Amino acid sequence: MAEVGGSGPGHAAEVSLVPSIGPLGVVVGILLTVLAGLLIEQLVHYMSWRYRRAAVGVAAIFAPIITSSPELAVFTVALLRGQAEIAWGSIVAQPFMAATVIYPVVILTSITAWALGRRRYKLPHVHRIVAVPLLVFTIPLLPILFLHPERYGVFGNLYGVFLLVLYFLYAKFMLREEEVEKAGVSLWLRNPLAQTGVALLAMALGAEWLVGGIKELGAAAGLDKLALSIILVPIATVVPESIVGLIFIAKGKDDEGVSVIVGEKALYSTFYPGLAMALGVYTLEEAAATALTLSIVVSIFEVVAIWFGYFGLTAPIGLAGYLYYVLCYTLHQSCPLWAPTPS
Repeated sequence: MAEVGGSGPGHAAEVSLVPSIGPLGVVVGILLTVLAGLLIEQLVHYMSWRYRRAAVGVAAIFAPIITSSPELAVFTVALLRGQAEIAWGSIVAQPFMAATVIYPVVILTSITAWALGRRRYKLPHVHRIVAVPLLVFTIPLLPILFLHPERYGVFGNLYGVFLLVLYFLYAKFMLREEEVEKAGVSLWLRNPLAQTGVALLAMALGAEWLVGGIKELGAAAGLDKLALSIILVPIATVVPESIVGLIFIAKGKDDEGVSVIVGEKALYSTFYPGLAMALGVYTLEEAAATALTLSIVVSIFEVVAIWFGYFGLTAPIGLAGYLYYVLCYTLHQSCPLWAPTPS
């Protein structure tokens, strides 16, 4: 991504991968991001048919790995350079943005597609089984608020290993074998490896230009750089990360779409923090703790909504949490819901 967030304001580091094309980057970025999403959606159906795996499972595992590739690169480079705050900040940001911004975007996408006649229902309808992984991957966030490898040593490392094992068990379950009646799915680029490569390239370039374009527009409008980094840039990064799920939602394939979003949450609630904790590079500051607390609260409410067959009913709660966070760390610099105990 164009910007790598730390665990709170004041911990941002910019990594530019491509030359800026100014405000035009917003349009180009959106087009490339949508193209990448369509390519990945085709790949999900192709892999489900080719390997006889549940489409919901392929969507939950394969799509998030592809769409999180820019964050994976940032996370890896930060670890290699010993920048624990940057590495951990890239992890904490995703569950927070999912709970506070992605859910409202899902609802907006669903209502818009319904108004255009592309969907049968206004709101996403999902099966209760979707609530299980969302709850399973909300619970592991709770100990992270209290567990400090720098303070508890090997016990924190072991918890990281536990999270890694949990994710692989989840992946094995989701990628269970299933009879697929649908005929062979055609790919625009014919070759799955070539289509994956082009999707990755389009995703990376689209994300860079989209974020860069928004920053240029913000600067032209005279907006403060800190406000941009907290409010506008994270919203821009939500689109590339969630585009596959949003495309499924727009087409009325709610289980697959929500599975992509839940799968992204699973990746950032178990695999990435588990790897960081197992390696002993975990750090948690007040801003990160507040973000995690908000994501946990919203996710618990979302589990209840999914249990009744709906997804995204927590959008108002999520937006309120996002505004609370923004106001806290732009006006007061600190107003934690909970702060970690000093080591």
